[in-house]
Amino acid sequence: MNRIFIATSSFSENSGKPLELLKKHNLTIKVNPLNRKLTPEELVYYGGDALGIIAGTESYSKSMIEQLKELIIISRLGKGMDNIDITSAREKGVKVLQTKTTPAPAVSELVLGLILNIARKICQSDKALKKGKWKKQMGSLVQGKTLGIIGLGSIGKSLVKLVKGFNFHILAYDICQDETFAAENGVVYCDLDKLFLESDIVSIHMNLTNESKGLISRKLLKKMKADSIIINTSRGEIVDENALYSALKNGKLAGAGLDVFEQEPYSGPLTELENVVLTPHIGSYAKEIRVQMEIEAANNIIKGLSLEEK
Repeated sequence: MNRIFIATSSFSENSGKPLELLKKHNLTIKVNPLNRKLTPEELVYYGGDALGIIAGTESYSKSMIEQLKELIIISRLGKGMDNIDITSAREKGVKVLQTKTTPAPAVSELVLGLILNIARKICQSDKALKKGKWKKQMGSLVQGKTLGIIGLGSIGKSLVKLVKGFNFHILAYDICQDETFAAENGVVYCDLDKLFLESDIVSIHMNLTNESKGLISRKLLKKMKADSIIINTSRGEIVDENALYSALKNGKLAGAGLDVFEQEPYSGPLTELENVVLTPHIGSYAKEIRVQMEIEAANNIIKGLSLEEK
């Protein structure tokens, strides 16, 4: 029996087609019952006998892959592969496939929403009014400000195109520089120190690697202007959360928009601050993008198990 485990949460909630594709091939399907990111122990418990796993952002380390003894295929729902030890998977003969549809439009729109929300204090005003308080809170314009983008890959570039009408001065930091794109879109590459010193808004779009883990340190955060904001929709581990909390609480930063955290689900001290907008890792959760990615992930399982119709 071809057993598959759907580890990513909320799979097929917006369309029945992804599940229908799997059922068409007589697969035995088990879904994540916790509706959140799984711990390593939970992944082994629920998916230990699976031949194929539709993966989210949970960890597939060497140790994890060794414990998933029946595994043949990991179908990553998404493009980021930093949570999967590809080398260990190959050594064990486990195929690893990823979806091709980019979540860039969905993530970049969320970033823009967070920027405007924080700058104009929309959430704060909404909460006050719902509590019966008619309290006008002074916000700030974002037009004409300096936007610093850390990681100018597909999502960073999507953001650049999306914000054209805001007349931002755009700085970017990336190890691999696309000079053609930069020239065509008025982007200036610089080092991290300059980006943090001059940006009014910093948006993070990096993969998680040994080099990027903890990259946004207390030292870098101290370089930011007191009226600036920071957005993170990439990976929570890239930012020193304790340092960020301290800067926000002590008025060293105007605000932050966070969609990702070191530990997810998140319930830490950042939830206590009014100048922070928090979302539960919903960067790719625009239904048009999500459904297409789920269909691709289902087809990758079918392909990986060699169940394609001849």
